[in-house]
Amino acid sequence: MKLSRDAIVDEAIALLQEEGLEAVSLRNVAARLDAKAPSLARHVGDKQSLLALMSSRLFLEALDDVAPGGLWTDWMVRFGRALWRKQRATRDAALLIAAAPPHMASMELVADRLRAQVQSVGLPTGRGMMIQSAVQALITGWTGFATGPQGSDIARLVEIEDAVDASLTALIHGFAA
Repeated sequence: MKLSRDAIVDEAIALLQEEGLEAVSLRNVAARLDAKAPSLARHVGDKQSLLALMSSRLFLEALDDVAPGGLWTDWMVRFGRALWRKQRATRDAALLIAAAPPHMASMELVADRLRAQVQSVGLPTGRGMMIQSAVQALITGWTGFATGPQGSDIARLVEIEDAVDASLTALIHGFAA
């Protein structure tokens, strides 16, 4: 297999899903690709850069699941739900998000895609980016609650899926008011 940034990120995400964030290292990903860690580093940089690329990839996959157009409030709900599904389907998602440092090229790609989406639903760019950031923070917070050490205790107190949906709707409608 020829090494590429995409192939390395794919394999790192597969490792994350199988063994968790602690197992993700250049050495472990390289072993799975029958390569050496320095070869991977030429494509993705260090471990921190790899984590950032993984986080960006997962975010863009969630964004790809959001149907474009419609009312901005509906789009934001769809966006939040897509993020929730992706984060819940990804092992150690909250830990990855917390550990991944900024990766400028990835951040620009994400920001460009987000700007285009919020503009397509009629939101001014600055306001749309602020609202989607609030949606991301809310969803990532719920992901941390649900998957953290107290997740089972929280689940006994509230129906998490319903709470996520209700808080997402309340947040968006609060911005609409």
